Amino acid sequence: MMMRNSIVTQLMFVLLVPLCMASGGNNVPLPDLHTKRLLNDLQITVVPTERLGESMTIGLVVRYGSAFDTESKGGLANLVSRMFGKATVDKTMQSIQDELSYIGATLEVKSDWDGFRFILKGESSKVERSLLLLYQVVAEAQFNEADFNSVKESLIEEIRKTPDPRRNIHARFHETLYSGTTYGRPIQGTYVTASNIGLGDVRLFYRRFFSPGQASLVVVGNVSPDQVLQRASRIWGVWVRKDDVPFTFLPPRNPAGRQVFFEDDPDSTAAQFIIGNLFPARHESAFVNARLAAHIFEARLTKALPTSLVTVATDGRRMSSPFYVQGQAAVEQAVEQIQTVERIAEELKTGEVSPEELETAKAFFIEEFNRDLVTTEGICRIILDSELYHLGSNYAAIFPAQVMRCDADAIRRAANQWIFPGGRILLVRGPAALLKPALQSIANDRDSKNSAAVAGQE
Repeated sequence: MMMRNSIVTQLMFVLLVPLCMASGGNNVPLPDLHTKRLLNDLQITVVPTERLGESMTIGLVVRYGSAFDTESKGGLANLVSRMFGKATVDKTMQSIQDELSYIGATLEVKSDWDGFRFILKGESSKVERSLLLLYQVVAEAQFNEADFNSVKESLIEEIRKTPDPRRNIHARFHETLYSGTTYGRPIQGTYVTASNIGLGDVRLFYRRFFSPGQASLVVVGNVSPDQVLQRASRIWGVWVRKDDVPFTFLPPRNPAGRQVFFEDDPDSTAAQFIIGNLFPARHESAFVNARLAAHIFEARLTKALPTSLVTVATDGRRMSSPFYVQGQAAVEQAVEQIQTVERIAEELKTGEVSPEELETAKAFFIEEFNRDLVTTEGICRIILDSELYHLGSNYAAIFPAQVMRCDADAIRRAANQWIFPGGRILLVRGPAALLKPALQSIANDRDSKNSAAVAGQE
């Protein structure tokens, strides 16, 4: 199949050198991107990396994920991801594994809310066989009853296992934060929804959503871009395009005011808590400054609570992302820790951000970015993210500049908007007799602009 819209994008190396020097990192060159779009609308990007030896990574992203599960069959996309590599039109699982072994490659398949990612790691000298094998696994996948029954049984067994308290309260937070939206359910489904899934559902999901028009193929290695584009077009150009399915989901909204929920665990000697709100979507310009603010916030929490099991996290998504602080403490210390977390958040919004804090946060993200640039897998994942979230072909070039432009005022603005704004959720799990009175005082705090009564959850 012929190709169209052939372009070669030279990333701006000149941007990165002074920024890396400013952050104390190494001068890591940005590679060239050679891209073409096939007639079936598959985007192909080849990144030659002679400096990284014979290592090669081929990645494919498909822009449909668990967000497209129907409510009654939650967990479908997750189950589909586990079916790849079991069989193709002319290969069994054993022959797929034998081929991977022969070309010295590994294959990883993952799905999340926003898409599927296939990562094949191997050797640059085997690029053509690797491209063919990945095509067969993805575009010629077969889903038979025996494999489906085995995968479904394994998934349901995982769901039925009692989660540990931290995972359990995290799941409740996610469900509460995204209530009424497609994100407001477990990504692996529930026992009921997973049980509803049949083999026909798997095949229908595959036929409907696996299309080159919403996919991007990336090849990173010591390869000739012209040769790889030619071979990839011959192999992947026959993948039949289907109609796009629009992303028309109801967006989540921050809760009105501070909402406090409580789960009684009378026999526990520890309390679990999680507090958070919505964060910018991955593609929004506010995401970078918000992450920098969250990193500074985490550093301050670590200093204030050095022996506590407190983590700060976010997860970039196509719609609004989640942001949360999760902790575990002795029952008698839990409420005090929650108050400390909220106090430090308020100090970040109104107080000074020191130059040292700001430079440390910037250096962290740029050094993390640079570490990805010295492996073929890291480069591949950067490009797959930019394709999945439509960050632009120049994302790798402009990201360091976005980080370095952030100043103390931008941190405070981001903190006020994205770290415990007026709308946020607090969930606590522990013995009610000891915790609930103190939590009621938090909920009714007259100094808080937004308050809510403590609500129980079964």
